[in-house]
Amino acid sequence: MIVEHNLYEKYPSMRSSQIVSLQQLNLEAMKVFTSQDIKRFTPPFMYRASITLNCATALFVDDLFQNKTDYAASYKSSDVFQSARQLFDTWKKCCADFHPGAEYDLVDEYARLLKLQKWYTWGDDTSSAAATNNNSEKPKAPFTADLTEAYTYCLDALKRFDGMPHGDILRIASEIGLLGEHGIDYKNPTTLYTLKSIPHEHFCGLHLMCLMFVGFKITQPDIATGLDFDDAYQLALEAHKASVH
Repeated sequence: MIVEHNLYEKYPSMRSSQIVSLQQLNLEAMKVFTSQDIKRFTPPFMYRASITLNCATALFVDDLFQNKTDYAASYKSSDVFQSARQLFDTWKKCCADFHPGAEYDLVDEYARLLKLQKWYTWGDDTSSAAATNNNSEKPKAPFTADLTEAYTYCLDALKRFDGMPHGDILRIASEIGLLGEHGIDYKNPTTLYTLKSIPHEHFCGLHLMCLMFVGFKITQPDIATGLDFDDAYQLALEAHKASVH
């Protein structure tokens, strides 16, 4: 929570990647929560602690993104929800007056609430500071595309997302972001992709990237995606507004 909060506050340009990363973590947490096999083969107190921490994290992420996600909803009927809410409230109090070293107290308090005090010990930090790397890399130029093509796909995205709940839009954009971790071929229009969030359709790589760009523009307008589609987006936005009036 501390790391993700600091990333969100200090590095706005990373927020699109952060959304994708936390979406993936939530999917993995839900597998643990919904798997009867995991529940059956895991010691009950360990399983409960894990689920409680995952639920607290879901509450944290929903709060971090100003309730544009609703990851915690899946846990509300669980008997760990109130305990997870207590963990989250503890985090909120710590965050309001955070200072270096407070994370140790937070870990201790979480361990007390979850009855895990005997599962770890603190050791002296004897490591030396890592050497700084002075070989700074030049920032990569944002990805650009043909204006006409990008305009067409951005306009399609605006039409698709018109009236759609922000949570659904964010789910589509995040899924594309996850797909992008393995590479999206945006140069070859014959290479097609499918999305679970938009079934029964096929999209070329550039179309996907425009859907993601517009999706984040609508749900998280302050984040930097690294895609230079602003001109195409503005043209598409004007065309879309004109078509609905």
